[in-house]
Amino acid sequence: MADNTSTNGIGYGVMLGRRNIYASVDSITPENVVAEVNSALKFHFMNVSEMEYLYWYRRGLQPILQRTKERNSFVNNKIVENHAEEIVTFKNGFFLPEPAVFVARRAGAKSKVDKLNEYLYRSGKHIADNQLVDWFHTVGKAALYIEPTPDEDVPVVAYALDPRSAFVVYSLRPGNAPLYAVNIVKDGDIAKIDVWTKENVYRLIGGAEPVQATSYPVYEATAVSVVAVEENRIKHIPIIEYRYNSINTAAFEQVTWLLDAINTIQSNRVDGIEQFIQSIAVAVNCQFEDDVTANKIREAGMIALKSVGENKADFKILSEELNQEQTQKLVDDLYDQALRICSMPTTTKGGKSTSDTGVATIYRDGWEQAAGAARNTEDLFKESDKLFEEIFCDILRAKNLLNVKPMIDFELHFVRNETANVQSKAQALNTMLASGIHPILALSKSGISSDPVGDYTMSEKYMKMIWGSPDKVDEVEQQTTGQGEAKIIEQDNNNGENATGGDV
Repeated sequence: MADNTSTNGIGYGVMLGRRNIYASVDSITPENVVAEVNSALKFHFMNVSEMEYLYWYRRGLQPILQRTKERNSFVNNKIVENHAEEIVTFKNGFFLPEPAVFVARRAGAKSKVDKLNEYLYRSGKHIADNQLVDWFHTVGKAALYIEPTPDEDVPVVAYALDPRSAFVVYSLRPGNAPLYAVNIVKDGDIAKIDVWTKENVYRLIGGAEPVQATSYPVYEATAVSVVAVEENRIKHIPIIEYRYNSINTAAFEQVTWLLDAINTIQSNRVDGIEQFIQSIAVAVNCQFEDDVTANKIREAGMIALKSVGENKADFKILSEELNQEQTQKLVDDLYDQALRICSMPTTTKGGKSTSDTGVATIYRDGWEQAAGAARNTEDLFKESDKLFEEIFCDILRAKNLLNVKPMIDFELHFVRNETANVQSKAQALNTMLASGIHPILALSKSGISSDPVGDYTMSEKYMKMIWGSPDKVDEVEQQTTGQGEAKIIEQDNNNGENATGGDV
């Protein structure tokens, strides 16, 4: 696989998302592990160089800071308007405003799922989820590590790893299941590399060399030899990759060009104001002493003029102020374009007043687009989290603490603001309940509940009090059916008697 980026100072020409890394073999053995890991490391460090750029870009190390000017170099402002931080912060809060929890898929599993959520909380997964979301919004990928502990109160722990040091290698077979995972720890010029397969854990050692081509710390590692081979007791690969989207880009990666343009414009605006104040001076028919230079005139801020003969001395300041109104329109347009591309609601700098309310505002300002993008990320998150759920439940089962089945007894659910547009949701709920739809389906489809089974179980008595009991409906149907049959028989008998009497 060829590198799809080109470096230029601290910036990149093109970035097309982080690469998924695939193995060239079907299994990892002590004989091929070093060669396979070295093959994977080549592509991993291509990803790392891009991750470093995006990581530091979010923190404010942006190309405008390397700006140079050929003319008027003494006026060279470098303004970083850090919208990358704004985008990531919004995405984090919107995608995961509250911890993701497990909800029961059937009423009989409610008590088990409640215990499962308690163990989930104790494992630290909620904290790890926040860190995972922050990582993949920043660099496109994130990595989770899970392991058992001897503590019965906290039988499992989960950590978010730095994706610049941890990665997963996938099989080329259909389904692309994880084949092995790698975590690298750098100790000076030595790299300690741990490799997990479902069967074994390989401890490798190698070298680490810094890369000097960038303005941020990047190194490359090479595996040399196997130090130890241990049995993998949990029989799962404990490192799991999570991603923001299907092409593994960061939340702001597709708009870095627009953000760089905003920084350039804002820097030029400040330059324009400064140059207006420190305008160019033009001397006409002026005679200066030999030691009077342009820099001295600029530093002094004034000059005494003397006319020479009939030629009157003239000293003028040339100034042209930048059109701030037109420039602001360009900045606003670039900013709005960036928000739309990132599926974020527009703020329309300066604000605008309309008569739109409720759902119309949600669609007009981009909140529905933001929700749609979050749902796409949810699907990818759940896809990765299935691997976590499998490991998590297997460990609890092996410790005889809880026997619960992923995808059968429970599923992962993201809790967002359930009171948003609550009136429309309540109307939809009432309409569906009045139409005879089961309350669990109505709670789910109306969007008013994040845990339909749990909420129905808690509210069952109250709902039956208002809407009646399905048992009574069955009794009424049976009674109605019996009465109807009796009436039909009686009618048939009467018809028969009347017919006979007529004949007689």
